[in-house]
Amino acid sequence: MAYFEITAKVEEVNESSYTQQATGEVITKIQLSLVVPSMRERVLCELPLEAAPKTDLLDRWEMEESWVVVSADGMRALGFTRSSVRAGEKAVGALVIFQGAAVREATPEERKRLQEARKAAKLQAKQRRAARRAEKAERGTVTPTQEKQSA
Repeated sequence: MAYFEITAKVEEVNESSYTQQATGEVITKIQLSLVVPSMRERVLCELPLEAAPKTDLLDRWEMEESWVVVSADGMRALGFTRSSVRAGEKAVGALVIFQGAAVREATPEERKRLQEARKAAKLQAKQRRAARRAEKAERGTVTPTQEKQSA
């Protein structure tokens, strides 16, 4: 059962494994590094080997930077402390890893809907900025220099 889906472009595919302490069993997982439009950070999805597509398909997705839909049924966070903290950053952070249940290539229809949704979101953001700019101009809080920069 999947709780949510992530539609994104495949940037990188890695295979990783670890040994379970209690049983000594080696568990292998496929990790997909995904690029989601309008997000700065990459999304990391893990798939159990049984749920992952064949290696040749994963390689093709990585080489072609294909759009995929990953169904995820959970997530986990790995906390860490930053060694060199930049201005405005907190000293601690977390990496969220989505536990994928299934992955498939996005259909042309899904990609088209995604593009249309992104265009609509950009248009709304542009309209909100224009409305705020007009409101500030009415109040007289925008200088001519700021108005030129935002145009």
